[in-house]
Amino acid sequence: MTYYSVALLAEQGLIVRAGEVSIIDASVIEAKNCRLNKGVDGQCTQDPEAAWNVKNGSDGKRKSTYGFKGHLNVDEDGFIKKTDFGSGNVHDSQYFEGLLTGNEEAAYADS
Repeated sequence: MTYYSVALLAEQGLIVRAGEVSIIDASVIEAKNCRLNKGVDGQCTQDPEAAWNVKNGSDGKRKSTYGFKGHLNVDEDGFIKKTDFGSGNVHDSQYFEGLLTGNEEAAYADS
């Protein structure tokens, strides 16, 4: 669902809110890592805009992933209000302000 369609629902009175809550989180999107002798003429086939991300798992182990992060701002019903994507090595806090719509009464995010 795009921002336009959410706005259209609001115009038609189908979305009524006294206040808005934003839930902001990121998901890791794995990209192809470079392997020798893959691709045309043995060149590296990895995406040059991707980067390494290190995440501490619930089991206490660190997991490294090569790729990107998708950052989302969703409301309490799960409707996506705003998105942003970037390389995996940029901390989630760098995207926080850009994901806000300005209509929030509260915003929740993890570390």
